[in-house]
Amino acid sequence: MYTAAVLGTNLLAAVGVIAFLEFLLPLSVIDPDIIPLQVSGTVLGVGVAYIVVAAIISIVTSFALFRPVLDWQRHPDRHDPNMVRNLVMRIPFYQTVLTSLVWVVGIAIITGFATRGSSTLAITVGVTTSLGGAMAAMVTYLEAERLVRPVAALVLARRFEDSTLEPPVTYRLRSTWLLTSAAPIGGVLLLVWAHYTQFFPASLAQLLPAIVVLCLTSLVLGFIGTTLVVMSVVDPITELQRAIYRVRRGETDVAVDIYDGAELGVLQAGFNEMMRGLQERQRVRDIFGRYVGMEVARRALEERPELGGEDREVAVIFVDVIGSTTFAVTHEPEEVVVELNKFFEHVVAVVHRNKGIINKFQGDAALAVFGAPITLSDAAGHALKAARELRQELQHMRLQAGIGVAAGHVVAGHIGGHDRFEYTVIGDAVNTAARLTEIAKGTPGRVITNASTLAKANEAEQARWTLMKSVELRGRNMMTQIARPIRPTLADRS
Repeated sequence: MYTAAVLGTNLLAAVGVIAFLEFLLPLSVIDPDIIPLQVSGTVLGVGVAYIVVAAIISIVTSFALFRPVLDWQRHPDRHDPNMVRNLVMRIPFYQTVLTSLVWVVGIAIITGFATRGSSTLAITVGVTTSLGGAMAAMVTYLEAERLVRPVAALVLARRFEDSTLEPPVTYRLRSTWLLTSAAPIGGVLLLVWAHYTQFFPASLAQLLPAIVVLCLTSLVLGFIGTTLVVMSVVDPITELQRAIYRVRRGETDVAVDIYDGAELGVLQAGFNEMMRGLQERQRVRDIFGRYVGMEVARRALEERPELGGEDREVAVIFVDVIGSTTFAVTHEPEEVVVELNKFFEHVVAVVHRNKGIINKFQGDAALAVFGAPITLSDAAGHALKAARELRQELQHMRLQAGIGVAAGHVVAGHIGGHDRFEYTVIGDAVNTAARLTEIAKGTPGRVITNASTLAKANEAEQARWTLMKSVELRGRNMMTQIARPIRPTLADRS
């Protein structure tokens, strides 16, 4: 397709130039001492012969130009990627140079034959073919640049370092205007000048067909050239725009093909580099969140964490596996880890579903916090509901646990040293939850809270719990009234 497009463009241009010389320019009025039809016929014959030769040369040179690329596509490991990248990105330039050389030789030959008539004929033929060749070379570059994009995207997919692999966008725009719009209009001006200076002794009526064709050429070729060069600029911008829209919709696995060797390639490569950084940041956020909790991770990334804490009203759930030591002794370590992971999978799901966070895992125990770092209204109600759901979720598990719930003021913040710290909560509510867990292990249902925590919850949640006796928690010199969930059927009736 590449060879056919490039060859077709230049054949069409060559035929058009020959037809323009033979049928539109009144060559018979240039020199009355020659036989114009014979001279112009000779020029036509030489031109047609050279077109055939030039077509063969173009096919061979195009294949030779692409041969290293074809070999690289078959055996990429046998070729230097830098060499292939530079070759592919400069193929449009090399193709334009080869096309220009073919035209220069053809112009020299056809002009040489024209000198057998007169110098005026030679100049006329030389200028006409030169303008046609320049326009054909420009369109060839624009076509080659567009057709080579798929291969360019392959060679630039891994790395893009050089923004001088193609002419800058400004040069492309100006050159396209100059050679596809200004050149035909320049031909019109030359014809008018030649008429008034008698360099070309023909009347305006005789020159009018050539002038009209040149104007039409300026319109058509200018439109084609402008369309191609605009597409070379707009296409990558449009792709970037679409990619940005995808990113705005929340997609992170987004990339654009890099196929421009100038400023636009820098933008394409920069976008891909930015997306790789965004993906890495998202990956770090995800891993960080899995270790410390998504809310803690989000806050740490948005703010600069500092040692210290703040007073917060929270509720905590302490979950401790029953008989974990015995289980570890009687089972293989791998099996213990598998069962603990299954157990904590349910704990994490229930806590997150009720707007809490898992603050830490301590071997066979877990501490969940409701109300920090994000403020939560009715933290006690959410914690009590999560505890009840945990009772239902864990009742068929191989491992069983005691669950204690307590609410109160704690200090929530970063504890540790400047080089290593963690987000945690410290206060009486945490200690109370741990002590209640010990009692819960020997209580039916294995879920316990205290009366003060229950009083802070909403009325609907309070109705699902029943107060029990008062006990003295370990390490305390005062009595604490405890409570446990009532049966679901009774709670529904209430």
